[in-house]
Amino acid sequence: MQLFDALHLSTLLVIAALFFGLFFLFRKRSVRAKSIVLGVLMAANILQHIFKFWIWPHMRTGEFSLVESAYNVCAFMILLCPYSVFGKNGLIKQYQFYVGTIAGFCAPFVPTWFLGGSIFTWEYLRFYTCHVLLFLTSSLPAAWGMVEFRRKDGWKFGLCALCTLAIILANNALFFTLLGYEGEALVEQLYATNPVYMMGPPADDSLFRDIAAAVTPSFLRVGAGGRYIPILWYAVPVYLGFLPIGYGFGSLLQWLQTRKKTVEVRT
Repeated sequence: MQLFDALHLSTLLVIAALFFGLFFLFRKRSVRAKSIVLGVLMAANILQHIFKFWIWPHMRTGEFSLVESAYNVCAFMILLCPYSVFGKNGLIKQYQFYVGTIAGFCAPFVPTWFLGGSIFTWEYLRFYTCHVLLFLTSSLPAAWGMVEFRRKDGWKFGLCALCTLAIILANNALFFTLLGYEGEALVEQLYATNPVYMMGPPADDSLFRDIAAAVTPSFLRVGAGGRYIPILWYAVPVYLGFLPIGYGFGSLLQWLQTRKKTVEVRT
């Protein structure tokens, strides 16, 4: 597979076909019918995530590991799905749409793990299964009008993102602690894992590392080695990055929903 070659584009077309097929098939059905569809998709994704070492042939070990928990953003959003769809919290519903849709779509859109390799592997199937299901269960509720978008919530999504990172960090720290890591060994393990760069810039990307070192204030680095303080080292950019998403998309989607309701009343 190469970026945007026939194999890659055909994969994106399959994802689009699944989205639009389900959207048009159930758009006029009851909320209960839509919820059942979403429930089935979410259950399939959660089960394959939690029991991946039993389900997928290339991963069968029968032992629980870090990657079956909320160890990164996509894993966290997969486990959050039931609360966003079936819960009453409007903020979480919006957050699931923004982050779950982006996370679920970007991974297949830029599949760096598979470029130059074969798609005829179990890992390829597992990777696309979990991300496509995440994309569908995050985007379809909004497409079906099950999410109320509110521009006024725009300032809250950055805080939600920082809370997500904190939960992921706590999840990983707990897992490694249960494995017997403590003190410096625990810290080393967390820095080695480093999902979403929460512990600092990637060690193998010299340009990003040099830029981060130049712009990160000294009080956000500690120790003789100048380690970054987890999450706090890029908390401001993360928060500011969600403002245009929250206010920009929030304004547009709220306007579209209001317009749709106005048209329905007139007709």
